[in-house]
Amino acid sequence: MEHARNLLAALWRAADHWPERMAAHWQDPAGHVERSLTWRELEDRVVAVAAGLMAGGVLPGDRIGVMVRPCVEWTVLDLAVLAAGAATVPMPPGQGVAACHRALRGTAPRMVFVESGGDAMTVARATGGAADPPQEMFVLREGGLQVLTSWAVSRDRDAVRPYAERVTTSTVALFDRGAAAETHGPARPMTHGEVGRAAVRLGALLGVSGPGRTPGPAVTVGPLHRLLPHLMQFAALEAGRSLAFSRRVARPYAAAG
Repeated sequence: MEHARNLLAALWRAADHWPERMAAHWQDPAGHVERSLTWRELEDRVVAVAAGLMAGGVLPGDRIGVMVRPCVEWTVLDLAVLAAGAATVPMPPGQGVAACHRALRGTAPRMVFVESGGDAMTVARATGGAADPPQEMFVLREGGLQVLTSWAVSRDRDAVRPYAERVTTSTVALFDRGAAAETHGPARPMTHGEVGRAAVRLGALLGVSGPGRTPGPAVTVGPLHRLLPHLMQFAALEAGRSLAFSRRVARPYAAAG
């Protein structure tokens, strides 16, 4: 199964087949207006961030921490990390040092992306005594993604897709500690195959994806630091369903018209 072998295959396919179709939409909290991205625009953002990651020295198998609430930047980062051959370490946003320390235990992320300066301070306190603390931290509200993408040049971006199609077949995709906040054991690495197969099964079970399906209503996902909605994100992408992001999500996932 192509999707299970390489999680980026769904994005490339959608961008090639439906470049002008909506891939993600959300309400801009600053202007209270609806924003959206087409599949081609989503691919362009993913490629730009992935090129920045690789220009910053990220190598296959590196871990990248993501402490961001459900938003389009979360998905862009998640897919860009995969394109760089690295693995996402989901981190619960807006919580304390202890929760951050649990999320990072045993993962040694090379970079961490946070939403706000407050979250950056939390990560710094949680990793201050670590033998191998993160080498870089990017704050989204302070233009962190713009800084990262400025590191890459055009030829770096041109190389992302061929590189991703080759390298992601043999690297891990996600470091998951499970849904229980009190879990203290080491995070378990999940491969592209494991994540892809689980996402396809979950999507078929919940009617999001399946054989012969065509793109349908949007799927709202969150909180993305938990495994179930994280898998729902990939199930929606595999089915060509657009993603909707809301600050107030009553369930980990919901089908929305």
